[in-house]
Amino acid sequence: MRRATLGKDDGLTLDEQQFLSRAQAKFADGADWLEFEDFAFGPRSPLFSRTRSQQDVLKHPLYLALREMWLELGVQQGRITRPPEGTREDAPRRKARGRG
Repeated sequence: MRRATLGKDDGLTLDEQQFLSRAQAKFADGADWLEFEDFAFGPRSPLFSRTRSQQDVLKHPLYLALREMWLELGVQQGRITRPPEGTREDAPRRKARGRG
């Protein structure tokens, strides 16, 4: 796993930096995947403390770091599997054609 390292230059607030530190400690301790998910993406997460669109959250550096740790815990604990080699999870999806 590529280490989720962020610094002050990544635009995180002090609250977000502290939250990330707690998340990294939970990750290092091998927290339960579902408990980590609740911690990282639950209503108390600073990701949702400000008004952000869903798209803003999905691009936020804190979300990306938390997501990486969450996915790695899931793989380590046998709850999820890695995508097969050669697949891209961010590959563009086909747009549905509407009538008309």
